[in-house]
Amino acid sequence: MPGDGAGVGSVGPTNPYAAPQSALDTPVPPTGLPADLENAMAGGYDFTIGDVMDEAWRLLDGMKATFWRAAVAVAILYLVGDAILGLVFGMFLSRPPGPVARSFINSVIGALLTPATMGLKMMCVRQALGEPISFSTAFSYFSRTGPALWGALLGLLLGCLGLLALVIPGIYLSFAYVYTTQLVCDQKLSGWKAMETSRRAITHRWWRVVGLQLLVILLTLLSTVVLVFPLIWTIPWTMMTTGVLYRRIFYAPAPADLDPPIPGPASPT
Repeated sequence: MPGDGAGVGSVGPTNPYAAPQSALDTPVPPTGLPADLENAMAGGYDFTIGDVMDEAWRLLDGMKATFWRAAVAVAILYLVGDAILGLVFGMFLSRPPGPVARSFINSVIGALLTPATMGLKMMCVRQALGEPISFSTAFSYFSRTGPALWGALLGLLLGCLGLLALVIPGIYLSFAYVYTTQLVCDQKLSGWKAMETSRRAITHRWWRVVGLQLLVILLTLLSTVVLVFPLIWTIPWTMMTTGVLYRRIFYAPAPADLDPPIPGPASPT
């Protein structure tokens, strides 16, 4: 009736004639948690490798199709950019580069192509935060290209200098700066501030972060070889672990936030 506030499409006891909804029909609302960068940099977070991997796996439900549509488009964009940059670098080389030079050139090209890939990273962050994602999410952060490029190139430079100096500092920085791009996009930080925020936060659990990343890479490679899980699952899962860990580091105010994990939004696969 007009005065009871329940329309034809309403769901609930006031509308017994509404079609039943499944869990997939009702998106999980965003977490509403504000990021706490100071807490993260002070080491006020915790996680276990198993919990992060498990939550990332469960968050694949409802997002694989969206992820892969965007990933294919990003891959095409990346390959075109890689070919163009490769030709540009080749114009300045009098002879084919050796293995070390080739590795450095590929690293520079990868850093320059950060704008092409940062949207996929943010898609996983948004999924971990319970926020809606779509195909366009992968292309919604180009306005942050400047700071993201600066952070990627400066991080690469410092990492290379660390490798040339004592090797260990370079390895440390390569993992410590892993969330530079996400902080640039999500928190609108400058390139340098995002680098330092990422480094100071990850330093408190550096070995565990490294262990998680290496284990995820190893499992992905094994799944490729023995075909236990096809890459259609393992590639988005690999990226989703970074999104889950990002939320646990920069959004979780205390270890109590880690259990139970926050589910992502449901959408049709």
